[in-house]
Amino acid sequence: MIKVRDRPVVAKKLRAEFGVDFNLLLRLLPNVSVLFPELVSPALRVEAGEAMNARSVCFTLLRFVRVVSSPRHPVMLFLDDIQWADSTALDVIHAILSDMMGSCMFFVGTYRDNEVQIGHDIFDLMERLEISNVQTTK
Repeated sequence: MIKVRDRPVVAKKLRAEFGVDFNLLLRLLPNVSVLFPELVSPALRVEAGEAMNARSVCFTLLRFVRVVSSPRHPVMLFLDDIQWADSTALDVIHAILSDMMGSCMFFVGTYRDNEVQIGHDIFDLMERLEISNVQTTK
């Protein structure tokens, strides 16, 4: 959790990182506007309904995690039932977890082992994470 005393520093970093692209972040993480209301101007509109491609989602999330995380304050992401995630969503998860440019992430993903068979995309994700030297626990 971002401490109240740290919010102005994080807000400044977010403003510097996203600038005019801040609406992309708000589309993905609307609660950012609650944490940092000073970053949301009346002119900034979040367009609902317009699809974002996976590459844009991934890049935006990576930028956010790099700004708000640190070794002392990692971001914790918990995703339940990832057996239902499609290969594109698993690719985004892989990209975020294997980021080597300064993000600090603690990820917990769960799946129902009775709902996956050998060859499921989850096992491919775990193998790719190991190849990318991401520390994993099964």
